[in-house]
Amino acid sequence: MKRVRWLNARWPVSMRTLGAKMKTQLFTPESFDGFVIERIRDSSIEAHFIEKLTYQETMTDPFGREEVIDRVSYRDVDFTLFADFPNIEIRNSQRSTKEFVNKLLELCNFSLTVTPVSVNLLDWITAIQGQIQEKLLVDSLQISGLELEEGVSAKVLLKGDRDVREALQHLSVRKKFTLEKVQVKMSMGHQTVPVHLANSGSVKIPVDYFNDLVPILRNTLPSPPA
Repeated sequence: MKRVRWLNARWPVSMRTLGAKMKTQLFTPESFDGFVIERIRDSSIEAHFIEKLTYQETMTDPFGREEVIDRVSYRDVDFTLFADFPNIEIRNSQRSTKEFVNKLLELCNFSLTVTPVSVNLLDWITAIQGQIQEKLLVDSLQISGLELEEGVSAKVLLKGDRDVREALQHLSVRKKFTLEKVQVKMSMGHQTVPVHLANSGSVKIPVDYFNDLVPILRNTLPSPPA
């Protein structure tokens, strides 16, 4: 499975201007961080942000002698920036993207605003179904904050061999809850493909269907209220 996450951003400059600024901080063999740019358009930028990490590791041989070895590793954030929502797409990166976001802030003279995406998952599923024109099966979902009684709430995982949305309706009638995650199964040719959606605007997609499904999921992501 490969992971994609989307974020909101309010760009203070155009994509072309931001791309020109990225070109001044390209990653080189001597760099500790920088960008590898694939494509700059009026509406988007496709690139990687790479960090070079150096550290020392102490190894002990069978005789108890210690040796300090210099190590080098690289952290790669594969991303696309869009002029319109969803503004930042991060693909299969490490969970921490703090340095990447900080670099964007620096390029925008700290006048950039980046915020998490909050998604109504049921609306997203409806939009996906409308675009692919195939019936989707939600065979598992996770909710939290389900009010059982005053002062008592539960976190619940529903799983089934049929669509569990109807069961959710029965379970949560007249009760508050937060729908956090769902697993959707959709037809791609002759295959049934599981896709995980989270209300934080992130997805997990099987590797073989990654390129086919990312544009669909991106285009159907419900935009935030104006």
